[in-house]
Amino acid sequence: QWMRGNQPSPRAEQFQRQWMRGNQPSPTPRPRRRLLSCGSASSGSPSGIDWNARRRKRIMEDLHEACQRRARLAKPPLTPEQNQRYDLKQLESGIERLELLLPGFSINIEQLSALQWADLVTDTNGVAAKLVALKGCYPNLDLVDLLQKYPKVLTLEPQELRENAYKVMELLQGAKNPEAIIQAVPELITPKILASVIITINKWYQLERDPIEVLENDPDIVRRAQVKEKERDVWGRETGETKVTVFCLTCCETGCRVLPGKRWHRCGTPLRLLV
Repeated sequence: QWMRGNQPSPRAEQFQRQWMRGNQPSPTPRPRRRLLSCGSASSGSPSGIDWNARRRKRIMEDLHEACQRRARLAKPPLTPEQNQRYDLKQLESGIERLELLLPGFSINIEQLSALQWADLVTDTNGVAAKLVALKGCYPNLDLVDLLQKYPKVLTLEPQELRENAYKVMELLQGAKNPEAIIQAVPELITPKILASVIITINKWYQLERDPIEVLENDPDIVRRAQVKEKERDVWGRETGETKVTVFCLTCCETGCRVLPGKRWHRCGTPLRLLV
């Protein structure tokens, strides 16, 4: 009992531990990591990951995998020389040469198939001939911008590109600057697409306006109409019905507040019913 009476209480022990902890020197603080210094200078990424290199590697793997798939299915089988043409080193050097021909250009697997890109990067001399043909037909055209948006042009042969350019210029002979129209809507470099657009504009305006003048004043009308056409197609697939849309040719608004029987939108543009 005497010893128990002289022992400190649990509360006193708690105060003593807190006092000793408060008088102890604090541990040496750990240096803070500088995230910005960890990244490589070339990548510019705080985490040090070179996303451009990873993207290039992924593209090369996709192209190589597509080439291997074609080699397995090829009849007759490809020769060793043909297989060597599509190995990873050849594909990498081909991509570098393509980027030298088109500074700022980047491969997009969603716009062309991996096999088509593989054929292009392994035949950069052919790509150079196509670029010469395009520049000769369209001297003021920004080829990098056009091919980035519409790389399907590179799948054509130089002679076919020249023939298409002759047809396109014949269709756009009334335009003041036909290359500006093609630059705004790269798909119009294909004669069939351009002819279809001209016919559609004639139907919209019922031959009241020159379609070339409409394209030159507002080339983006084609893209806006495509967006509305996709919306109408989605509506039809989801509901199984055909949607009649009041369509303004200038601002491409749908469901406009127009009184029955009126033929003009509030912006002064004639309305058409697109079924």
